[in-house]
Amino acid sequence: MRKTAFLVLLLIPGFLGAVDAAPAVEWTFDRSTDVQTTSRLDPGRVSRGAVSGWTQWDPYVYLTLPKTPVDVSELTWMTVRLYSSAPADVLDIYYKTDDGRWCLGGCFPIQQGWATYRVDLARCRWRETTTGDDSRQWGGVNKRLVSLRLDPGNEQSRLVIIDYVKLSGAEPGFEHGVAAEPLGKATVKSVQVPRTVEAGGSLKITAELEATVPEGLTNGTEYIRLRRGDTFLRVHEQPLSLKSGTVTLSAEFPLSAYWSPGPIAVEFGAYELAFADASEGQVTVEYQNAKLSKADFPLVRLEPVAGDPCLKINGKPTAPFLCVFPRTLNPDLHKEVADQGIHLYSDWFGASVTADLGHLKPDTYDYTEYDQYFATILEAEPDAYFLPHIGLAAPMWWQKAHPEELARFSDGTAGPPSFASELWRKEMGDDLRKLLAHLRRAPYAERITGIIFYSGYTAEWQMWGTWKENKDDYSAPALRAFRAFLRQRYQTDEALRKSWKDPQVTLETAVMPDMATRRPAGSQVLRDPLTERQAMDFYEFISHLDAEAIQHFARITREATAGRVLVGTYYAYLSAHGINQQDSGHLAAREVYDSPDIDFLMSPPNYAFRGPGETSTFMSATDSFRRRGKLWLDESDHRTYLSDPSAGFSRATNLHDTLGVFWREFSECLCKRAAGSFFDMTGGWFSDPQILSNLGQAKAAMQDSLATRRPFAAEVGLFVDPDSFYWMRPSPAQPGLVQSPLVHQPQAGAPFDYCLLDDLSQKWLPDYKLYVFLNAFRLTTAQQQAITAKLKRNHATALFLYAPGYFGDEADPAASMAALLGMKVTSDAAEGTTQALLESGSPLARGLDAKQPIGREIKLSPVFWVDDPSVTVHARLAANGKPALVSKEGDGWTCYYSSVIDLPPAVMRNLARQAGVHLWADSDDALYADGNYVSLHAATDGAKTIYLPASASLRRVVTGQKVTVEGKAVTVDLKRAETVLLELDEAAR
Repeated sequence: MRKTAFLVLLLIPGFLGAVDAAPAVEWTFDRSTDVQTTSRLDPGRVSRGAVSGWTQWDPYVYLTLPKTPVDVSELTWMTVRLYSSAPADVLDIYYKTDDGRWCLGGCFPIQQGWATYRVDLARCRWRETTTGDDSRQWGGVNKRLVSLRLDPGNEQSRLVIIDYVKLSGAEPGFEHGVAAEPLGKATVKSVQVPRTVEAGGSLKITAELEATVPEGLTNGTEYIRLRRGDTFLRVHEQPLSLKSGTVTLSAEFPLSAYWSPGPIAVEFGAYELAFADASEGQVTVEYQNAKLSKADFPLVRLEPVAGDPCLKINGKPTAPFLCVFPRTLNPDLHKEVADQGIHLYSDWFGASVTADLGHLKPDTYDYTEYDQYFATILEAEPDAYFLPHIGLAAPMWWQKAHPEELARFSDGTAGPPSFASELWRKEMGDDLRKLLAHLRRAPYAERITGIIFYSGYTAEWQMWGTWKENKDDYSAPALRAFRAFLRQRYQTDEALRKSWKDPQVTLETAVMPDMATRRPAGSQVLRDPLTERQAMDFYEFISHLDAEAIQHFARITREATAGRVLVGTYYAYLSAHGINQQDSGHLAAREVYDSPDIDFLMSPPNYAFRGPGETSTFMSATDSFRRRGKLWLDESDHRTYLSDPSAGFSRATNLHDTLGVFWREFSECLCKRAAGSFFDMTGGWFSDPQILSNLGQAKAAMQDSLATRRPFAAEVGLFVDPDSFYWMRPSPAQPGLVQSPLVHQPQAGAPFDYCLLDDLSQKWLPDYKLYVFLNAFRLTTAQQQAITAKLKRNHATALFLYAPGYFGDEADPAASMAALLGMKVTSDAAEGTTQALLESGSPLARGLDAKQPIGREIKLSPVFWVDDPSVTVHARLAANGKPALVSKEGDGWTCYYSSVIDLPPAVMRNLARQAGVHLWADSDDALYADGNYVSLHAATDGAKTIYLPASASLRRVVTGQKVTVEGKAVTVDLKRAETVLLELDEAAR
């Protein structure tokens, strides 16, 4: 684009010595790094000095800030030069500050054509925020920006070009307003273009225009474009000297071998010239592709290798190592990793809150967005394969047409479609079938290995209100579904009234619990089932609803793909939601695990304790899932040092930490036999030669591991009970009960499995030496018997935490707990803390200071302790000296009980040692091992020792270097956050 200014220095006082310059920051889009990310703007790439694309509903562009945070106290004006092919509602500006404040606002409607918008930010109508009324001003209270975004009008089906953006102080002559640029006029004299073209050939276009140019308009930009629907297939643009008379335009385009056949619109003209008739400046050619009749999906299977699932594409074992890039199409990023031998991609179509599945309007289907994506990547990377994300949240036009089908939050506002909406399920299911039928016969079908279908908050099938103050779902569809759920459960009004302790309620009039009922105030951890059954039923309902919607779309995907490719999505986050766990809808794990239509599930790594020097863990009971013959996919979104400094989530600040975290994450995927999907969320996170090289080395190592894999069983099993969450209040103690023990377990020195408690009765579950029951609070007599039978099989040791068996078949919680533990446990309903002091002589105190309290310092109730002289006491409550961590020999097994929340890794390591578990490490470094490989991620600088279960030779996976082994031990020097990954020879497997 032609610019009115070419300032590329960021003229901030003191920056590069420019102390006399007026404060200003300008984005000229001469560099791709000027844009952090775009959304719903196709293709949305920086090219030819502008960022441009065809709009979907609600497009936006995040601008890259020169430093974080940026003080905008003196930057009170914004200037934007922008082109829109049609008018739109408003040019909006979004800011976010380093203290978490944000707001969105705007002043001026978008004009058709080129215009310069000059905004006095003090006069901007700041309107949308959730961070308080004082955020409704430019830059919030402290004026320190970490994020800046432009929304160039909500309306879809427009071409938008942003030529430049400037933040500055007031300048002479500035006026708050819009200056539309003059347009010339044009008519078409002649067009030369063939009527039909063949895939793989070329298309040449020549057009002559008769132009009338107003005085003063001398420079412009000509364009010739190939377009289908709202998607540009090819674009030619170049500067044009404007004058009245004949203007000749010409271009020649290569034609992809991967586009589907059909008509293609050829558009031509200049952005500064308007045709009197909108249909001028466009002709149609017919595109033909003979490859279409030969297309079909590959045959993709998960087959066991050494007892664990192995991905096979057309019979070939394939490392499930993927890269994911932003929704903006950018083949350069794919080419970077392809050069390192990575050829499997898992990119996105749609967004979490709206997705059209190619159904652009009520009567219009168009799949060119899909054709263009696959074609563009395959042209840049001919060896590419795909596992695409397909959004199901419904197009915005559909959501506007069906407000009664949308989720409702507790404050009465609406969200995207309710998971309970039968209309949404039916119509999005129909659209999904149509889309998959198109993909199956597309010229690139043989490169699609599976489908990730998604919906829900952040695309992860979370209830829409999971992370909001106002929860859902109070919509009419959800209420109907809730009453149907109650009818199935209770059958009669009398049974419902007895359970809810409400003499007035009926199956036809039952309502959902309000927020006070869902989340009672206070620190009480456990619910009273005699008075809180309404909330318990509701939470079970939303998880069942969530799982039901997932299975509905999984069945459709399986049928539409004829079972040829893999089907999966996000679900069963059992350690990720903290206090919001019940609100997430993710507790019906077993329903989805057992679905015959689900091949894989996925999540990001846990966000707790994931920084450099900490650990990597998965969010779900992935070992239960893996032992069902299914594949867990770890979508690693760790922020590299190349991410925006405000990216958060334990971002690495340098290359050393970036590589250490990457190899730690990869090590867990390798040792857990999981797929690894590495997510560059905004573009450029991997664009460092060393990062790219390490990605390639890891992918090669995963491929090699498929040929050497041997069976392996961990000696420690952690068990989570999704059903017990219904019996728990969403209390501040909840993260310490499940999430924190899991994320710290890699520091305990031994490999472990993370499983569903219900799977204890499964014959395929290994016998562990140490069983850890995180939240086994609701146990039937049959479940208690299954637990003790499993423990007796190999004289195992078990650790039960906080309130095991509290809700049993017996009415008395104390009796129920005693029946399970073989010891008397008592409690105090008053609020207290479970911090405790270790007994100095206890083997669990090895390496610890007995004067230093263990456990999480958080207020909760009830507080439990053991009142039984037959136990061995290992720790006592700091508040009252009562036994809190004890052990007792049971009937063929050893029982440990802890009322302490969140035991430290050293205690867990000592407990594993007492249980006879082989410890691979005796330090608080993160340990991952599967008998073939062992990895250590350093929590501190220093020499680290790894203890092997048998004599073996070792080599470093990254360098191939042999490592000296003394007996069964190897010592390596590591810096904090450094990861070493070692391969063992066959003798130790």
